[in-house]
Amino acid sequence: MLKIAVCEDEEQHKKILVDLIGRYPFETEYCLTTFEHGFELVEANRAGIKFDIIFLDMRLDNEDGIDVANEIRKTNATVRIIITTSLIEYAIQGYSVNASDFLLKPLPEEKVFQILKKLEHDIRQSKNNFHEIEINNERVFIKCDEILYFESLGRKIKVTTFDSEYEYYYTISALEKELDSLRFVLCHRSYIIHLKNVKSIKTKTAILKNGIMIPISSKRNQKVYDAFTRYMAGLME
Repeated sequence: MLKIAVCEDEEQHKKILVDLIGRYPFETEYCLTTFEHGFELVEANRAGIKFDIIFLDMRLDNEDGIDVANEIRKTNATVRIIITTSLIEYAIQGYSVNASDFLLKPLPEEKVFQILKKLEHDIRQSKNNFHEIEINNERVFIKCDEILYFESLGRKIKVTTFDSEYEYYYTISALEKELDSLRFVLCHRSYIIHLKNVKSIKTKTAILKNGIMIPISSKRNQKVYDAFTRYMAGLME
């Protein structure tokens, strides 16, 4: 799910931007949070809410958007920041905080949609290459190709790679919805396997490339076999 923030102290511009984002045909589920003040956005970021996209006004009431962006960058290096401003010279300053783009007010629908399309694509591609997890308010990026399987441990998920293990708070049902269904498959109520790193499928068992055997529940056996067959066929195309 994409986490989007709008930080704008002018109610008119905030309403316009929120409306445009609401009308954009996202291919991914998203949630939108609005802020009137920059310090509120910074506090949310410090509290562990890691946004994927932030629309940030350069001139907030008694606050400098660049200062706000710099604070956010200290703990969130990957967030896409879109500068919104009435003056082009302020937009240029945005590049000092590695802004992804800028919008000049009044906000044009075509430009907003263009930016959202590009960012949604870029973020999806990035997430296809890396799996992002959060451990103790720190983002950890794991190469998807190195993931063997995910295992549900009650309120936690354990992700196992060829040479490491990580545990973080999450649910297997939410994880299944986020992962690429062409590469990952739920084979058991407690396990999701990465098809790239499956050596073979036997009745009720997936044998991974490192020799680990993962159980497949009876009701999912055919689904897992079909997914593995499709994946292997795709490699040969």
